[in-house]
Amino acid sequence: MNTIHIAAAVAVAVALSAPAHAGKRDNTLRIAGNQVPESLDAYFNNVRLGVIIAHHIWDQLIYRDPKSNEYKPLLATAWKWVDQKTLEIDLRKGVRFHDGEAFDADDVVYTLNYVSNPANKAVTQQNVNWIEKAEKVDAHKVRILLKKPFPAALEYLAGPIPIYPNEYYAKAGPKGMSAKPVGTGPYRVTEHQPGRLVRFERNKDYFKDSPRPQPAIERIELRLIPDQNTQAAELMAKGLDWIFNVPPDQAKQLKSVRDLNVVAGESMRVVWLTMATREGTPTPVLKDIRVRKAIAHAINREAMLKTVVGESARVIHTLCFPQQFGCTDEGAPRYPYDPAKAKALLAEAGHPNGFEIDLYAYRERQQTEAMIGYLRAVGIRTNLRYMQYAAMRDALREGKAG
Repeated sequence: MNTIHIAAAVAVAVALSAPAHAGKRDNTLRIAGNQVPESLDAYFNNVRLGVIIAHHIWDQLIYRDPKSNEYKPLLATAWKWVDQKTLEIDLRKGVRFHDGEAFDADDVVYTLNYVSNPANKAVTQQNVNWIEKAEKVDAHKVRILLKKPFPAALEYLAGPIPIYPNEYYAKAGPKGMSAKPVGTGPYRVTEHQPGRLVRFERNKDYFKDSPRPQPAIERIELRLIPDQNTQAAELMAKGLDWIFNVPPDQAKQLKSVRDLNVVAGESMRVVWLTMATREGTPTPVLKDIRVRKAIAHAINREAMLKTVVGESARVIHTLCFPQQFGCTDEGAPRYPYDPAKAKALLAEAGHPNGFEIDLYAYRERQQTEAMIGYLRAVGIRTNLRYMQYAAMRDALREGKAG
């Protein structure tokens, strides 16, 4: 696949100035999200809001400090590489899951072996497919065997690999874990209405020497409200305390509303356009590099920053976020906005009158529609296929899209 890197996105959050007097009174933060996770089981979800929810419920073996980027023990207390394919991890004692089950090696072994087994069809299989298997050394020590040397092992163990209670997960499975999540994290789920609401309560037994911040708010109420205008109306009516991922045009309007604070800044979200060139692609026209270059030159990314994305974002030229370790766009090719060049490249590739193509997307609708407008201007008649992430992922895997 080839990609056009559009922008490092801007994150905009809006909150009541006095974080909702009602919220202060009952120590509850009421927020809204505009996505609906396909599952609250972290291994069966790829939606960003689901990742945020999981971060509150579960812990990983390792914690990467976001300020220093240093790896610190979380559910682990220490680790060492026996060789390039063998990692031994000592586990923390005295930790309990939200249901009271004591955390030990059985939980780590069961979790890693379950989710890394392709037969169990975890949708985040790419995060664990480097694991051959996990073995129990003793009650508080495990050994992870890798399929081959994997330099990012610690990073993954500090990120998308939470640890589940083995006895509960063996009985409940992914559906049960989604309906009633159980972890060791700083918040426990007290209510889950799929597609509508998730309520959290502070885990009073969260271990005090965790490198993660202790939970400061007693309760969090997350309402799933896909429509941004409905979110804004709820915020102004004080039914919500905080909303995020606010579109730039709406943020501009909300800045003038009394008692609201609008905060904008770069997020680590990267917006990009992928062009499939693999065998069997339903869009063989994209195999021609002249067509791909034409598409790149057709899109005015600088204008999109000002009119759609938000000026706190920036155009980038690589798929990684500029502040990430090892990320640089030095030497990366540039494709400045040049519709005349785009048309010339299309003609050279045998498409003087353009062609028709489908563009699949599951979020960033405004950015997607802007790109479609630029593509149509150079003769690429683009049809938007906007869908839920799970449906788009399945279409991609089945070769029906991109």
